[in-house]
Amino acid sequence: MDYNKNYYKDLGLDKDSNKEDIKKAFRKLAHKYHPDKNKGDKQSEAKFQKVNEANSILSNEKTKTEYDQRSPNGKSYSPFGGQGFEFNFGGGGTQGFGDIFNQFFGGGSPFEGGGFNPFQRQEEFRENLDIQINTTINLKQIYNNEKLTLKYKKNVSCKTCDGTGFDKESVPDLCDACDGTGVYNGRTCEYCRGEGKIYSGECKTCKGQKVVVNDAEVVVQSIFQLRNGIRNIHRGYGHQSKYYRNKVGSLILTVQVDRNDKFEIANNVELHNKIDVHYQDAIDSKEIPFKHVDDSTIKVKIPEKTKNGDVVIIPNKGLLMNNNNRSDLFLKINIIIDYDRV
Repeated sequence: MDYNKNYYKDLGLDKDSNKEDIKKAFRKLAHKYHPDKNKGDKQSEAKFQKVNEANSILSNEKTKTEYDQRSPNGKSYSPFGGQGFEFNFGGGGTQGFGDIFNQFFGGGSPFEGGGFNPFQRQEEFRENLDIQINTTINLKQIYNNEKLTLKYKKNVSCKTCDGTGFDKESVPDLCDACDGTGVYNGRTCEYCRGEGKIYSGECKTCKGQKVVVNDAEVVVQSIFQLRNGIRNIHRGYGHQSKYYRNKVGSLILTVQVDRNDKFEIANNVELHNKIDVHYQDAIDSKEIPFKHVDDSTIKVKIPEKTKNGDVVIIPNKGLLMNNNNRSDLFLKINIIIDYDRV
């Protein structure tokens, strides 16, 4: 259902028409514009489609009621979802429509500025413009603070129709929002973009949806802070609104870290693991090679009198705490006895 459209007008009716009026009007117009009677006539075909769409909405009690309440062309429409409200905020008089929105939105009504469509003001607030992406990274990527590039799809304003949803090659009509003046509430009408007219056909690129799906990507520069379940929010990388030209949602990235059975993270930045040490090497206080998470090899000096279960701390070999400083690596000693060496 498109609340922009005047379904009553498409059937040649007014908003007070009853079920029988709708039925008669549909039959008359469907017969007039039927493709079998107008073969090859694209204009009649477009009219036939409009008549069918209008009838499908208005002949169904449920969709008709919803349309009447939410469309400015409906019988019981109110911009606030109610019937004939007046607003008084204790200032000694009923306030105008723009004044009310100034109170609600902190100055400047939603009729002002970027891309507002007056036919859709209720629906706009229900738009879900955010995009959620789940991705998996590993501990090595976090340790190295590697750059993370994510590719995804998002809605952007259709360039063909300038986000109006109209086919400007089709038959024009007066804009219902501004009554053909090109001005709404003292500003350029955002529904017709100031042209004062709308068009019968839908944009062939976006099919009247005002937006199209495009490829997009976001680059996360510093992933050293990412941990399991952390939400990373990138504002302005979500879907483009259909009704507000300057409104774009957010990309919400949720990260899962691949489990590493050897390394554990403690206190958010420390790395913990164990190191196998032959009992003779422990007695002799030797250096033992240890393969780190980034595949580098560290020489670990075993302190004298080291016992099983002792912990050796390797400074600056943990995860990054900021862009420049690392935490420590903690290695728990596991004494082994290799009889082949005896």
